[in-house]
Amino acid sequence: MLYPMFAPSTTGKFAHRHRSLMSITVVPAYRVVKRFLKDVEGMPTDAALDSLWGNLRTYMQHMLSASDAPFADLGQRMAVSQIGDPSLADLAKGLDDIEAGHPKELVEDTLARCAEALPRPDLSARVLLLPGDGQSRVMVSQMHGAFGVSLGSSATLLFLWPSERWQQWLCYTIAHEYAHLVRNLLLPRRMTGGKLVYQKTQEPETLLDAMVAEGIADAFAMRLFPGMAPASYSALEAETEAKVWPKVRRRLGVSDTSEIRRMLFGDNDRIPAWTGHTIGHRMVQDYLNLHPTARPAGLTGLVGLHAKVIFEATQYHPRLTPV
Repeated sequence: MLYPMFAPSTTGKFAHRHRSLMSITVVPAYRVVKRFLKDVEGMPTDAALDSLWGNLRTYMQHMLSASDAPFADLGQRMAVSQIGDPSLADLAKGLDDIEAGHPKELVEDTLARCAEALPRPDLSARVLLLPGDGQSRVMVSQMHGAFGVSLGSSATLLFLWPSERWQQWLCYTIAHEYAHLVRNLLLPRRMTGGKLVYQKTQEPETLLDAMVAEGIADAFAMRLFPGMAPASYSALEAETEAKVWPKVRRRLGVSDTSEIRRMLFGDNDRIPAWTGHTIGHRMVQDYLNLHPTARPAGLTGLVGLHAKVIFEATQYHPRLTPV
């Protein structure tokens, strides 16, 4: 889902667990936000938030300078929107709780496991750890305090907020995003004319591509963390999936990013929440059932497989047809 105060001194590359991770940098950017928050102490709330947002935009622009401009812009906007309009005291406490949870170390350890399962010595990326919106029910309840977005293969933003089991879900989320980084490296895309376009084929990314990418990323993360399943895993009852599937099927070739988002996440109207994610996960699971040797925790081939290959191999359809 693709954004003299720059670059915290706590940033550093790590290679102590696995050689293939020598070019992944985990950035505890929440510490920079904490510094920005300290700088606005005593200011009226509105002015303090404006200053905080401005500083964060500038910081993100610097940290994402190596990304394509549309990805960098998206990263900036997401970082600010996730801060939201918090009580400054609540934000300060949340940042302290994040620090106490040692997220940088957790992410580094998880990335080492990912690299052992799916080695990519040519992967070079930054992983930025940022505070999420603690007032959002989606963030706190559905996402369990952690969600991520990978901007091509050069950067991942991980948004955090202390909630129940947030550290476990942080580990799951970075495994999910690692699979996205690898897939983005193997099948690079750029934003062109408001669409994501594959650089090798010049074909636009479709709804089917996005659904399968999410399914592969979840399959990889669930192999590393058995027993954990995201909200999208079982979001659709069989009857609901069978009813919505004709709408999804007709749009599998759609490349409009707004329509892809609507089908992936739902629209609180005709498309139930997490529809595209759930069906994408089931497509990939069907493919794995047909090809038991294609294990996402150990085979680069699946992560780089084209969505059409998976869809055509499974001839996917819901398991229950509505009456």
